[in-house]
Amino acid sequence: MMRNRGTLDVLRHSRHDWLNRIQLIKANLSLGRLERVNNLIEEIVLEANHESNLTNLQAPAFAEHLITFHWEPRLFSMEYEIIGEPVNLSKADELLCKWISSLFTDLEKAVNKKADNHLFLSLHIEEAEIRFFFDINGILEDTNFLTEWLQVQPDGFSVIGQEISPEQSSIQVSYKL
Repeated sequence: MMRNRGTLDVLRHSRHDWLNRIQLIKANLSLGRLERVNNLIEEIVLEANHESNLTNLQAPAFAEHLITFHWEPRLFSMEYEIIGEPVNLSKADELLCKWISSLFTDLEKAVNKKADNHLFLSLHIEEAEIRFFFDINGILEDTNFLTEWLQVQPDGFSVIGQEISPEQSSIQVSYKL
């Protein structure tokens, strides 16, 4: 599940990500696309803020899993946002990591390998609970896995909404703190 990454491996991936972003900015500057450059910088700042909010949840395994998601080849892209004030999730760290990992593993098996598949995850943090909003776009060759995954939620998790279809699915799950 979690790969033990050395410092050099982390630095290599981080450097690669930053070089890609700088190259995008540089290319758009050379083409005179200043509005696109501003948009790229705003996206980078927003992503850094969400990453900071994620790490402030004090759930290092869960945070690492989301932050390093794109460091391995994937059949779907993923982005996340954190809304609300951080809470201490250290006691639920391992549970959250296993929970999200099981969804990602099952989703990877269910998506069409040639489609442009995307998962957007929004965490809404409140005092007594966290609400997870999953929006899946792309082509799901098997939607049954979602129904099955939703039926076997661990203690503390509750499904509060679901709309499942092969092209677009939305799922809402709450976790009581």
